[in-house]
Amino acid sequence: MKRSAKPRKVGLVSWLIGFLVVGGGLLGLFSLGRAGWMRHLPGVHVSGKEWSFYTGLFDRHPVATTVSALPVLDVGASNEMPECVDAQRGGSWHRRWFEGQGVADSVDVRHLRDQPGFVVRLRKGSRADGPRRFQLTPATPDAIGARRANSIAKELGLMTPELRLVRVRSCGTDMGYHIQQERIDEDFLDRQGLRGVTLVRMGFDPTRPDRQFPVIRADSAEQVKLRGLIIRALTEVGEGRTAMLAGIMDAEAVAAWALMAWIEERDLRNGPVELMYEWGSGRFRPIHQVHCEQGAEVEGDEVLLNMITPLLELPAVRARFVELQTMIATNWSAWQQREAATNNLWATLIGSPIRPSLTLERATDPRALDQFKLAMRAGPGFATFIHGMPLPPAVVTTQADTIWLAQLAKRHKLMLQGDSIIFPRGKYVIEEDIEFPAGRSVLLQQGARLFMAPGRSILVKGDLYVRGTLRNPVFIRAAEDGRPFGAVAVLGGSAQQCAIQGLYISGGSGAKLAGVQCEGMVTVQGAARTEIASSVFQENGAEASLVVDGGELLMKEVRWEDAAKRFLRLDQVRAVVRDPVMIGARGNATTGLEVRSGTVAVIGGTFTAMQGDAIRAEGAAQLLVRRARISGNAFALRSVGRAEVHVEDDTIDGNEVAFAVEAGAPGDRFVLYPNRVIDNATERSSGAGIVERSALDAATVSRFGVPLVEEEVRASGRSRRN
Repeated sequence: MKRSAKPRKVGLVSWLIGFLVVGGGLLGLFSLGRAGWMRHLPGVHVSGKEWSFYTGLFDRHPVATTVSALPVLDVGASNEMPECVDAQRGGSWHRRWFEGQGVADSVDVRHLRDQPGFVVRLRKGSRADGPRRFQLTPATPDAIGARRANSIAKELGLMTPELRLVRVRSCGTDMGYHIQQERIDEDFLDRQGLRGVTLVRMGFDPTRPDRQFPVIRADSAEQVKLRGLIIRALTEVGEGRTAMLAGIMDAEAVAAWALMAWIEERDLRNGPVELMYEWGSGRFRPIHQVHCEQGAEVEGDEVLLNMITPLLELPAVRARFVELQTMIATNWSAWQQREAATNNLWATLIGSPIRPSLTLERATDPRALDQFKLAMRAGPGFATFIHGMPLPPAVVTTQADTIWLAQLAKRHKLMLQGDSIIFPRGKYVIEEDIEFPAGRSVLLQQGARLFMAPGRSILVKGDLYVRGTLRNPVFIRAAEDGRPFGAVAVLGGSAQQCAIQGLYISGGSGAKLAGVQCEGMVTVQGAARTEIASSVFQENGAEASLVVDGGELLMKEVRWEDAAKRFLRLDQVRAVVRDPVMIGARGNATTGLEVRSGTVAVIGGTFTAMQGDAIRAEGAAQLLVRRARISGNAFALRSVGRAEVHVEDDTIDGNEVAFAVEAGAPGDRFVLYPNRVIDNATERSSGAGIVERSALDAATVSRFGVPLVEEEVRASGRSRRN
């Protein structure tokens, strides 16, 4: 067939069709397709302004319809800082105007010290739609991997701060997309609805030995307790024992945290780890935090003694690690599909392809746990730091303890806050023996009234705090007249504390608790420090109203009265007793203060109407009595055995015998300084063992832990109160 050589004219319609086909194809490619690849063409540089112009004019990808929903954070200037935030320098906090997440207010802003970006801190009480304290870092291609890691960590049950993509403006100028990451602090815990928890930070890096010591965000009492617990556990780890560490760590959270570290290819030594201590369960739990920027490489294959890697050798933790890998393999596809739209949006806005990081192959690698076998060592200064630190016994609270305490709290309407058992104001009838386990603190608040059934006792193996006042005291008494209860006792290790104030107690007879004979109505044995103030001990049938055995004792303005065998007995203590009042019942042969051993200073006070000894020192005890009134007793002061008693500036009158000496060996038993000794039937039972001196010297007084001139102490105390 012969083709015509006559040229065909191309009309307007043909040109229009060609333009629409070619132009429409290009428009579809650049507007509806993923265009992030354009910024990564070799040899082609696209500036931020050009990219913003392009996306605003051409980009019509469907997911872009959600861009308007992205939060916009506007960080402005202030009188303090007139320049914009991108011009701010240094690591100090500066006040700026802030608008975003439902807040329009002044905030504090500072730059991050180790990477680009800055931290924003809203005022306390701000009702923001998001976190109150967060950091903003420029969005990079690694941000998509960080978001995926954050999502996987949540699926594994880890506590992890929120990540979101936001747009940041400074003084009206667009600074581009940033990653907003919540900071881990007390506000983070509040947003999670957690109560009774404490944050702890530690590190792994052997080149940063300062990070081996826990940074604890709590009051001083909690810091001492948790620091001792951690150091005890790490000391045992250093000796090859992990039983205590396994008892105080949440094994499932440790396995999940380690798996995330493996998936993210994180060097454990890079950056500290945040842990959360739950006082209710007595367990630490690691908190996962995505690192948006890679840290510097750390040489070597050693880590500091820590609370995570030793547990990865335990069968239970390894089994949980494998279970989590299996769960990831099962749910991986579903997780990726669910997050695909958001990941695509982030990739489009940031202008980056989704990198093939966080792969399923790595997450389920059976050799993962073997990569955590790093040698451990203590950092420099560890031994010096723990020298002399009172470490708690290796006692771990069990789940059974927690259940029992919950039942006890429900039965008696107590409050459980962290590791504390609280008796609020109210009436409590104790009809059973109650034993509070080690690691728990018992707190009796003002207005609490405990009525003890006959023979029943309370045993505290942790700390005891009685916080009454003279106007609103804590009462403990027998529930039935004439039928005494047992005892209130504190027994335990050398790290315990006992603080009693505003306590009115009567009607106890002593008891044998946990194999220990508690001879006092109130017995404190083995506590590191005991403080008792503004309290009253009344009639009882025990061997003593109060027995303190061991440790240090500080007592002030405590009163004893009515019938008792002994008011106060001190064994193996170093004590200062200020302004005691002891008034005996004349029909009962009561001994006031009995010191069996230790070093005790009695400053001020009144001892009267006792048919026994007002003050008695035995064994090798050393006793200083200054400025006291000892009046109307059978014996004012008695020294037995090798006890040495220094008596200075006291008023000793109306007693049957002022100074009684029963020496078991040669030596001075009484050292008498100027005193007012009048109207006693017999001043000295024997002249042997008594020596007189003209003045009390500072060297002698220093042995008892009190100053020579008491007025200086009182004056300084008044100035501090004022």
